[in-house]
Amino acid sequence: MAIGKTAMASSTPSSPDRNAIQRTAAAALQSKSVTVEKLDGYTFRTYRLRTSERFFYVLRCRPSFNIRLLRHEEGWIETEAGTLQSIGGRADIFTPRLIKYQNTTLHIGSFYLITGPFTGSILADVEPTLSTHALASIDKSLGQYVRRLSMMPGEVFGPVRQSQGFPGFRSWAKAFAFLLESIMRDGEDALISLPYDHVRDLVRRHRSSLEKITQPKLVLLELSADRNVVVDVKAEQVTGLLDYSTAIWGDPFMSDCFYKPTASFAEGFGKLPNQSADERIRQYLYVVYHSMLAIVRQFYRPSEDENEMQARRDFTTAVRQLSGQ
Repeated sequence: MAIGKTAMASSTPSSPDRNAIQRTAAAALQSKSVTVEKLDGYTFRTYRLRTSERFFYVLRCRPSFNIRLLRHEEGWIETEAGTLQSIGGRADIFTPRLIKYQNTTLHIGSFYLITGPFTGSILADVEPTLSTHALASIDKSLGQYVRRLSMMPGEVFGPVRQSQGFPGFRSWAKAFAFLLESIMRDGEDALISLPYDHVRDLVRRHRSSLEKITQPKLVLLELSADRNVVVDVKAEQVTGLLDYSTAIWGDPFMSDCFYKPTASFAEGFGKLPNQSADERIRQYLYVVYHSMLAIVRQFYRPSEDENEMQARRDFTTAVRQLSGQ
């Protein structure tokens, strides 16, 4: 989560050799037969590994050189590995296990990790076939899943696994400012037109509302994308999440699933953060973070999935609300 950019491994190939992935997966999963399927729509290269029809695993590795990463994305493989080493394999919230983590380019030309097992289907693959009722049930189940995740306590704010050089923050206000500053630095580097200094002033002005959060809890900042959610179609239930690379200790309500929650999600989670003035201020600050991230990311990696105009409208609304507080 360092502010400064880190260099990519110089030996990272444009695409890992599929045979190398198959050999690596077979050794890690202790299976003679592993099928490898590349999944589309992910920033980091992601492969579905199957050893049977019952469940699957995921291998994730760095993207190729032509993919422009933001500062906070550089360490995603390491972050996910550290997170799953800390919390993985819990039966109560269906977190995957970290099967293998390799922080050299020796085997497939890139850092990589293998996680799983996952049972069911990736929501993005099956969503077009699901009824409105089934989608509402899955949304409710996702709310219940996130609530269980958000009950996990940490000791300090910031990275789930503290490194020797970065021990985390005692203050949520400082941790939030650090996260937002990373996005703003990327925006400023790219000369994207946004009121950076005004946003910094708003964060300082509303520090006391952020300081009301005193207990670090597990947060997946980017959780709610359909391609991240694994579901049991028959039971209409969430069975897991593919990606824990955006995990931090912080305020659970900063997760993107609270950006624009559905009624079914809210029913599953329970109380939403809109009861007090401090809660509303924090939610506007989190909208600033997520909308600014969408704007900056769209500039670095243009995508049809991102609606920059909507993100700018959300950003402007949140800034206006915070400026009037």
